[in-house]
Amino acid sequence: MASIRPEKNRARVIPKHSAPVLPKRRAPKIPRRCASLLLMAFVPAFASIASAAEEPVTFTRDVLPILQGNCQDCHRPSGTNYGGMIAPMSLMTFDDARPWAKSIAQEVSSREMPPWDAAPIHNGEFSNERTLTDAQIETIQSWVRQGSRRGRTEDAPPPREFKTTGGWMIGEPDLIITMPEPYWVGDDVYDLYTGFPVDLTEEMLPDDVYIQAFQCKPGSKVIHHFNGHLLAPDEDGKLPPPPTKFESDALSPRGAGVYIGGVSSGTDANIYPDGYGLPLKKGTRVTFDIHYHKEPGEGTGVWDQSQIGFKFCKKPPRSALTGMGLFYFNINIAPGESDYKIGPVPRKTSRDLQIISLMPHMHTRGKAAKFEAFYPDGTSEVLLDVPNYDFSWQTVYYFEELKFVPKGTRIEYTSWYDNSPEYAAERGFDPAQRVKYGQKSSDEMMMGFVMAGPPIDGAEPPPETTGGFYE
Repeated sequence: MASIRPEKNRARVIPKHSAPVLPKRRAPKIPRRCASLLLMAFVPAFASIASAAEEPVTFTRDVLPILQGNCQDCHRPSGTNYGGMIAPMSLMTFDDARPWAKSIAQEVSSREMPPWDAAPIHNGEFSNERTLTDAQIETIQSWVRQGSRRGRTEDAPPPREFKTTGGWMIGEPDLIITMPEPYWVGDDVYDLYTGFPVDLTEEMLPDDVYIQAFQCKPGSKVIHHFNGHLLAPDEDGKLPPPPTKFESDALSPRGAGVYIGGVSSGTDANIYPDGYGLPLKKGTRVTFDIHYHKEPGEGTGVWDQSQIGFKFCKKPPRSALTGMGLFYFNINIAPGESDYKIGPVPRKTSRDLQIISLMPHMHTRGKAAKFEAFYPDGTSEVLLDVPNYDFSWQTVYYFEELKFVPKGTRIEYTSWYDNSPEYAAERGFDPAQRVKYGQKSSDEMMMGFVMAGPPIDGAEPPPETTGGFYE
């Protein structure tokens, strides 16, 4: 539970129709899930008299286990930083949580917290799911109704212990790549797109390996998003000219290679299941593809020296991963348009695959997204429905049980946008703007990402070849 926002009556399920109608939302200039708690800090938490028939609920016995299991990863001193989304308060103890009791009940009841935007039909499908059960929500509500009592100290579970990892969500990396030198983001910068290449030396990486997990770790607070790219050398061991550090509005820097993932507001680290790995060959170019964004002005300049950390597979994987992009660039959203649909954008698989993860990506006008699979036998299913897309939480959805799709499956990605004055008042953009494709948050994107690999069926498929998975 990383931060809290106050929207009410959030839609839970979107019926099947061409353009979902969604509830109004706040502007993302500050983390929206933080807003209500910050306001509620000034509202006395007067509790109503509990019903005599209601089972007594205490913090130590009933509420603390819920917070430990669902909230304290973020809501603690030096809690998890999800791409800049940092919890505004600790919920480790009764004294921490008691002043926020009414706000906690309000946010979990509206399901604004924990932050999770997939439709409820997917509950239990994704390994990084952040949701509470109805029973857990009722426990918190009852605790507040009864006066938010502490309870007996001996009823409390042992405090959770958190390892110090230096900000690495993946644990201590096997290889850390640092930008070659600090980079100055000047006072006058508003949006700046840069590419910083690092060609791996033999000292850095003496042998070919496979990546089990990786994390892009920002070195400053002015990074809007930060992507990683890999480019293996050719058969002669050579690489093309590297990307430059000059401003670029291209989708990715020239000479950067294949996009493997990154970090933006609300994202987890990239961690792959056992048996799967992403090839990393010696001599590979690792490119830091960074979008800096801040308000310009005297004294606002900062230094940045970001890092990418890799954890390697402990034994050779039995299947290699590759990404698939479902993109559309000819975006043209008229001023005031409230219901703009793009897609579906299709791709077909050219062999059997196991889908590891899905990620929808749009900017501030994005309001809904959907991945669907159409199988060779004529059946279909929704792989992921995000009825309330939140630009502040760029979630990658990792399947708990990998999703098998046979050869010839058509995967489609569809997204919806709202450029209306009402939505603009909540999201903080200009509804009079005609919106085209672009890197800036005031522009838009239509991108669906799929990470997949051949099934592990007991054989030992050669993991070096990752091409040819899609038509």
